[in-house]
Amino acid sequence: MAASHFKLDNITVIIDKNNFQLGGPTSEIMSVGDLAAKWRSFGWDVVEVDGHNISELYDAFTKETAPGKPFAVIANTVKGKGVSFAENNNAWHHAVLTKSQYDIAVAELNKKSDGV
Repeated sequence: MAASHFKLDNITVIIDKNNFQLGGPTSEIMSVGDLAAKWRSFGWDVVEVDGHNISELYDAFTKETAPGKPFAVIANTVKGKGVSFAENNNAWHHAVLTKSQYDIAVAELNKKSDGV
């Protein structure tokens, strides 16, 4: 509220919306509802993007924003994306990788980046 009240248009906030919080899915614990509408209601210029899509992120960060308004980017993401044992697994909200898990994760991510 203060950022929009004071017309702080040099502020950008990035919200990683992966639909989880420490205790589980936000839909079960405390739903955020229409997050973009909430930020807009506080006077922010808002854009929603696929947080895994570099082109969409680039477009968001290079777009001309509304003068006199702070800017929010809601990055819709998948927790642990690309790692079989971590993807959409809330246990990884606070877990620490073992060396063997690290090796598996790197191999899986490299395989996906190679297009295999």
